[in-house]
Amino acid sequence: MRILITYYQNRIKLLRVGMLFFSLFCFFSSICPYSFSSSSPAASCSSSTLVAQEEDQKEKEKQKIITEEIVVEAPLPKDLPLSTTSLIKREKIESLSPKDLSEVLSYTSGTFISSGSKNEFRIKIRGFESQRIVLLYDGIPIYEPFFNSFDLKTIPAEEVESIKVVKGASSVLYGPNALGGIINIITRRPNPPSFSLKTLYGSNDSFNITSSGAINWKNVFFSGFAYFDKSDGFEWNKNGENTLRENSDYERRNITGKVYFYPNQKSEILLEAAYYWSEFGVPVATEYYFPRYWRFKSWNRFQLNLGGTFSLLKNGHLKFRSYYVRHDNILDAYTNASLNELMWESTYDNDSYGAFLLGTVPYLAQNELKFSLNYRDDNIRTQDNRGGEWEEFQHQTLSVGFENHFGLNPRLKLAAGVSLDYLRKYSGDNKASLNPILGLKFNPYDYMDIHLTLSQKSRFPSMRSLYSSRGGNPDLKDERGTSYEFGLRYERNFLLSVAIFYNKMKDLISAVRLPSGFQTNLNIGKAHIFGFELESQKAVSWMSFSANYTYLNARNEEEDRPLDLVPESQLNFVLDVTAKNKLQFTLWGLAVSSSEVKIFDDIVKIPGYFVLNATLSKSFSNFTIFLKGENLFNKYYVTEPGYPMKARTVSVGLKFRLGRDELIR
Repeated sequence: MRILITYYQNRIKLLRVGMLFFSLFCFFSSICPYSFSSSSPAASCSSSTLVAQEEDQKEKEKQKIITEEIVVEAPLPKDLPLSTTSLIKREKIESLSPKDLSEVLSYTSGTFISSGSKNEFRIKIRGFESQRIVLLYDGIPIYEPFFNSFDLKTIPAEEVESIKVVKGASSVLYGPNALGGIINIITRRPNPPSFSLKTLYGSNDSFNITSSGAINWKNVFFSGFAYFDKSDGFEWNKNGENTLRENSDYERRNITGKVYFYPNQKSEILLEAAYYWSEFGVPVATEYYFPRYWRFKSWNRFQLNLGGTFSLLKNGHLKFRSYYVRHDNILDAYTNASLNELMWESTYDNDSYGAFLLGTVPYLAQNELKFSLNYRDDNIRTQDNRGGEWEEFQHQTLSVGFENHFGLNPRLKLAAGVSLDYLRKYSGDNKASLNPILGLKFNPYDYMDIHLTLSQKSRFPSMRSLYSSRGGNPDLKDERGTSYEFGLRYERNFLLSVAIFYNKMKDLISAVRLPSGFQTNLNIGKAHIFGFELESQKAVSWMSFSANYTYLNARNEEEDRPLDLVPESQLNFVLDVTAKNKLQFTLWGLAVSSSEVKIFDDIVKIPGYFVLNATLSKSFSNFTIFLKGENLFNKYYVTEPGYPMKARTVSVGLKFRLGRDELIR
């Protein structure tokens, strides 16, 4: 009964938040100078409107509404944000034929993907761990609130339209905890009538099927997405022989539905619901650690959000979103590899609801004021073992941000901003943090951008580090970081991007073993990360090539050694070749240098590695067949010690399309 009461109380709160922001939407819509028009570019389905859209692509880009997008940037180089941003478009994602987000982000500059003790795929951006990174899914944060982390394999790649990875001095408008950067995932928008079906079959009875479709009725658009992925597990190269990793099997499902309503030319309302549910095993470590026979009986996520975009005053715009995200999982621990004797069963039942407003108001000749309001309420319920007592925790975060972009002249822009982030804690003193940003952008030519930025960011402690029975410390301070960055971007006949950065962190939270033998979390860490990124892209009619290189000097100043699991250098490349007969070949590789990690009292070295993958596809009128090979050289390698990555795998697939398969513009 208590669970039901809590369940419905959270939904009543979500409804109240949604109604508040919807009322604001209606108010601002009433002062919007644009009346309802069935000739809206998004709403009209007439052939004349479609022809007009095709004839004026530039105007479509200007008027394009992306409610999911809260990264503040525009298509021209001179309007790019005051930070280094990597954009991964749909065409690049499709060429890799990935299953989930971990396969896509592995080849982005400044990122490093690893998998370890919980069989999760985690990301680092320029050495910053995922707990210090904000992940946005159609504009809403979907991290697991107790650990402040996320698992990239839980986001199917087939649903993604684009990904933006914001590094360095990111905008203050995103809310709290963006110490290491932001990943903004934009899912596909409906372009009816359309339907697609994709199947994939590979090594170890791996089977994947995805389906999506869209229809519309007048100015209301509907889209749906379904995903199923199942495998007996993966093999690893054990002493030259491929061997199945025990307890590496999984089963994943996802269903998503969207409804878009366009009341006029510059407004839209979005309602989106998605449910992801899965079961998977956690392979034991091959060395260094005692064996743990774990299995997630369930790992589920439900999300519901209501949002909109509309005009504000004459030339401004306002975006809003209210959302609810639920994470629940059950982890079973067994006494042996046969998984026939249960040791304990841990349950997490987490609810988060929140809302944000993001607005832009142009004024004077070349000036813009941007503002944001972010609110989130996290409610945690944990049970260490079946039949045991439930522990409950709650965090409420609020962030108010302002940024002003001053146009000193047509080619020189100054940006200054500040956010006030506030944390209301379950126990201990509440926290407040002031985070400023200052940047200068110079565009000597339309195809060249130079920026210099300085910012301070913070991250509030996770509930696990504050309240966990295994070392929680409610008196922890928030982590602080100062970021400096110089960047240059040239985009004419080819793309060349250069970034030099330096990050200084203090009060990093670390797990410390006390003389009594107990472990606790303390603010003892100081670290710095110096590095640079190089990225280049070149495309011609039949071929495209991109490559990026990242160098990091990441030091733990307390122990005078490199930061754990941060490779010093990384080189990625992707080569796409397309023949006239619609035959496409894609080759992509990843070269990572060695790194190290402290395990108990020992420093363990992790060797560097090189992994090469390829796809070969042939397109026909309505379908495409493809062949994919991963780890072609069948290399043994690890991203975290004791947890080898998969050996060579081969898969074959088919994709079928009907109707239009592109974004609404």
